[in-house]
Amino acid sequence: MDLEKVFAKVNDTLTPQPAVRFSIERGELGIFDSKIGGVPYFPKDMEYPYGKSNSFQGQPLSLLAQLNFERLPHIPDFPTKGILQFFIAADDLYGMTPKYGDPRTRQENFRVIYHENIITDESKLLSADEIPKYTGSEECYLPFRGAYKLIAHEPEMMPVTTADFRFNEEFVKYYNELADEPIDDFWDLEGELCDKFDKLCELMYRDIPDAVIGGYPVFTQWDPRIDDYLAECDVLLFELESVYKTDIDIRWGDMGTGSFLIPRDNLKARDFSKVLYNYDCH
Repeated sequence: MDLEKVFAKVNDTLTPQPAVRFSIERGELGIFDSKIGGVPYFPKDMEYPYGKSNSFQGQPLSLLAQLNFERLPHIPDFPTKGILQFFIAADDLYGMTPKYGDPRTRQENFRVIYHENIITDESKLLSADEIPKYTGSEECYLPFRGAYKLIAHEPEMMPVTTADFRFNEEFVKYYNELADEPIDDFWDLEGELCDKFDKLCELMYRDIPDAVIGGYPVFTQWDPRIDDYLAECDVLLFELESVYKTDIDIRWGDMGTGSFLIPRDNLKARDFSKVLYNYDCH
């Protein structure tokens, strides 16, 4: 069995998608920069995001990431202007709801905010001292310590990975076209075929970006879009991996991944009201 041929057929169906990867670095951060953590760009005349449930009801959310599209390389359907922000609660689930289906896209303890037109007069923006602070009694948790620059690389084409919920179905379909003994799942592979599959997967995952927009998601556990309602969230809006180095400390639980996905039509319309937020770890 030529598994390379099967993988190639899957890539012909689930075609590589344009992506911009980011390096994560220490450095001086400005209010308008693309970054992890730090002081968000936020107009004084705009309502700051607060949590809506559990221990974070009525408590301010924290900036996870900020993307200034006026300073980023462009990929299709993504903005060419404005600032996009991801806010999360500092609770034990980092603002994610544990429920499946519709609740996973309800922005109760996380918020995705798009500022289409950037105000350059900093006197009209909240300063670090003016950002609302948590006043609750619960212990706070965030998947990062400190604040970091996001350094964008040139756009590239990113192939699908086995983490995508569509991969298994496509793999099985093409495998069974060539196999003497059909399978129902790639987990059914045994012996040399299983070893070969694992080696191909190692090649697939050898260059996973620390942070990325576009491309394909890389979930630590499983793709939540196996729920039919979430399947339409087909664009990776932003993903952040755990990165633990001497001067960088980003850890989603036990070295997991945080992902935000959006329906393509919503992205084109700059409508960020429906976003799937998922975090998982080992």
